Amino acid sequence: MKLRTKIMITALLPVFILGISIFILSADRTANGIYHEAYAGMQAASLAVRDIFEVGNQGSYHLDEHGDLWKGKTLNITQAVEIVDHIKDNTEMDVTIFWEDTRILTSIKNEAGGRLIHTKAPAAVTQKVLLNAEYYLDRNVEILGTEYIVCYAPFYQDGTDKPVGMVFVGKPHADVSKIINEIRLQMLTATAAVLLAASVTVILLVNRIVNAIGRSMGLLQQISDGHLAVQVDASLLNRPDEVGMLGKEILQLRNKFQKIADVLHEKSGQLDAASIALKGRCGAVLQLMEGLGTSAQEMSKSCASQAADASQAGSGVTQMGDMIGDSNEKIQKMYTISNQIKDMSEQTMAEIMELNEDMKKVRTSINYLEHQTSLTKESADKISRATDLIAAVASQTSLLSLNASIEAARAGDFGRGFGVVASEIQQLSIQANEAVDDIRIMVESLAKNSSQMTERMDQVQAVIENQEKNIWQTGQVFEQVRNGVLESVNHMDTVISKTQTMEQVRTGIVAAVQDSAAMSQENAANIEEMMSSVEDAYHEIRILSQNTEELGELSLQMKECVYVFSIQDT
Repeated sequence: MKLRTKIMITALLPVFILGISIFILSADRTANGIYHEAYAGMQAASLAVRDIFEVGNQGSYHLDEHGDLWKGKTLNITQAVEIVDHIKDNTEMDVTIFWEDTRILTSIKNEAGGRLIHTKAPAAVTQKVLLNAEYYLDRNVEILGTEYIVCYAPFYQDGTDKPVGMVFVGKPHADVSKIINEIRLQMLTATAAVLLAASVTVILLVNRIVNAIGRSMGLLQQISDGHLAVQVDASLLNRPDEVGMLGKEILQLRNKFQKIADVLHEKSGQLDAASIALKGRCGAVLQLMEGLGTSAQEMSKSCASQAADASQAGSGVTQMGDMIGDSNEKIQKMYTISNQIKDMSEQTMAEIMELNEDMKKVRTSINYLEHQTSLTKESADKISRATDLIAAVASQTSLLSLNASIEAARAGDFGRGFGVVASEIQQLSIQANEAVDDIRIMVESLAKNSSQMTERMDQVQAVIENQEKNIWQTGQVFEQVRNGVLESVNHMDTVISKTQTMEQVRTGIVAAVQDSAAMSQENAANIEEMMSSVEDAYHEIRILSQNTEELGELSLQMKECVYVFSIQDT
């Protein structure tokens, strides 16, 4: 989306939204105002009709024998059709008189020309007007197929505040809607005219702003292409808004670019001359450093030959010392490992002895458990014998209770209480037999478990004895290993002592050889340090020379870039 379109949408959209909102709000408020005025007019008309009936006509409202409504004895309201027709002809409002909720007089006619009388008012109307003594107002009431804006007003008997009838004043809804629509059309026309004028104004302003911005963009494009002699339009500079500020900033930008281009022209020439001079000096220094490097290499070779002879003399001694040192190191490692093995053997022997003691405690516990199991089995056997005795007693008790029952039966009524006791004794003997059976089952299970536990403990006893034997054999083996390790440690102490003596002799020889080669190595080191410095200087000068060449190329490139900007008018 282009800038012009975006600005127009941003500027016009709020205007259109505001205009439409104002139109909708104004149209709604206008319609409400017209309805309110219509209601006020109808209320005034209903009061006028009521005053016509009451002023100059004394007496109460009543119906005669023909069903006509009278006000006093002078005004027959039912026959006063000229009054309601006159009001309709002059105000275009229909009038109806109700006696209670029944139409007595009306200006409303049907298609045949008959008046709409002797019909009932809606229940909502009678509720509010006759019972509550209030006005009833409504915008949409249909009468004979026509929508009306209506007003029902109560009228009262003289000297009372109780409504006895109603005055209806109504106007066709189409008439009021026509007035509202005419006013809405006028408001819509005015709103459209305002929006059109605003749109034209916005479009003209946006076109001016966008065109000015386009000219500014064109100037920036020319400056970016290198045309620094562009002229900014006076009309753009004289604008008091942000677009004018943009033109002034473009002018300042052009002037600054012109100054930068002038400085770059001057400095690029100076840089090119300085790079050429520096390149020549770097070439001379490079030649000098190459000759110095050759002399340093010859001196280094001579010192290196002297140092090589001294180093060869000491290399044999050094190699012998290395061999002695390696042997000493390995012996030290073996000595350390042997001590570790000795410590581990002693620790293992202590653990084996502790394990042996634990196994003895376990065997003692197993023996005690086996003894307790035997006692448990003996107790189970005693319980079994006691159970057999209880079963025998229960059997005898059952026979005695049976005999007692027989004797009680022979005795008749005299032996009835004795028979009950005999029956209870028999039940107890039965329960005793059942309990004996349960105890016998538990005792058999306990005896079986005790036998199995005894067999398991015998097996565990055998395993423990075998384990004690194995532990004793393992202790013997570790004792032999520990003795052998102690003997090896003693031999290693002697070897380490001899090795230290050889190391002292070797150290003296190496010191003598190193003293003889110290001067040669020092000279060689000094020459190598000098050669390193020469090489570093040579390397830095070569880098400087390369940088000088790159600087010359950059000065040429800068000249070419500066030539892109044309300061003079073409």
